[in-house]
Amino acid sequence: MSSSKPVLGLVGSPNKSGRTYQLVSAALDGAAKAGAKVELVQMSDHVVAACRDCLPWVCLTNRKCTYEDEGFELLSQKILNCGGLVLGTPVYWGDTSGMVKYLILKMFRIYARSGLLHGLPAFGIAVAGGSGNGLISGLRQAYHFFHINRMRAIAPLPVTRFDFAQAEKRAAASGRQIAEMVETCKPFATRDECVVWYDHLPYLAENRAGERRLLAALACAGVAAERRANIDGDLRRANIDGDLGHADILAAAGRELEAAVEATRVYESSVKIFDEK
Repeated sequence: MSSSKPVLGLVGSPNKSGRTYQLVSAALDGAAKAGAKVELVQMSDHVVAACRDCLPWVCLTNRKCTYEDEGFELLSQKILNCGGLVLGTPVYWGDTSGMVKYLILKMFRIYARSGLLHGLPAFGIAVAGGSGNGLISGLRQAYHFFHINRMRAIAPLPVTRFDFAQAEKRAAASGRQIAEMVETCKPFATRDECVVWYDHLPYLAENRAGERRLLAALACAGVAAERRANIDGDLRRANIDGDLGHADILAAAGRELEAAVEATRVYESSVKIFDEK
């Protein structure tokens, strides 16, 4: 691989060795194994100050924050000069971390109309620890950032503690994909092409009920194999209440509230078993 520009991994968590760091590292490891140069940056070492939304809007043309902000200067230059971007964030109450949000808002203000990031390969990871709620909504801010700047993002990775081992493998595979895209940066021909691209990425269009259903499925799958029972030759999840197949039937029949209740039964019983490990 001949590109001198690295795949940049941004860890948008104050926990420097937590799950967000581990998944961004896994993605960069995948990119490195595919031949790309890689660089990991802890955003907590370079916290961006809040945008002051100052007028006149001079940063639109001079592409520099009016106020001294060493964190933003460093991070923005690294983004502008990378060959591919991996952005990882923990999920706080269904949203990104404040560090990620402040960076995104200032990048919008200064660079969204510049065209400098068009076609940049990008990959977003959102880690919803604890309950796992917000695993999709936490991704939307990152992918809005990619979309507005017309980066060419690949499928996002919503992660919970229930599927972390599998998520590491998916992160590595996505890192390899980003590395392969570095050599052939392909800006979108039109704004409409960019819109259609993002409309076809998985997860992002899910409503809250869909997000809940996905969370229930991940929690259910996360129940250890030894906690399952083989009953009459049919592998059934021991002690898991509810049925996601039935939830899907209810949803298809327009009985959305009943479907959501059924998915929640699966989720809550699965978490109880998972936490007993």
